[in-house]
Amino acid sequence: MKARALAFIALLSCSAFALPLAAHADDDKRIRQLQRSGEILSLEKIFAAARAVKPGRIVDVDLDKEDGRYVYEIELLDASGRVWEMEFDARTGELLQLEQDD
Repeated sequence: MKARALAFIALLSCSAFALPLAAHADDDKRIRQLQRSGEILSLEKIFAAARAVKPGRIVDVDLDKEDGRYVYEIELLDASGRVWEMEFDARTGELLQLEQDD
């Protein structure tokens, strides 16, 4: 009986992670389709644009849809240890916002 309870708990904990991983895979597929269709730029181009504004290491990236357009949100760590938040138009690569993270 104890073994069945442990097996059930293990199954529940595994299934709790399955949905977010599946959702993440769907997001990756959607992003690749948007890139192939030319609707958004590749991450390589966006990363190059971000590093042209502030040299450093990219620590986080998100793709959101705001006001009908896709926007890459980038967090970059510079050599001084400051974190910069940037927003780029995902189609054109235009810098929309730059601010230092608090």
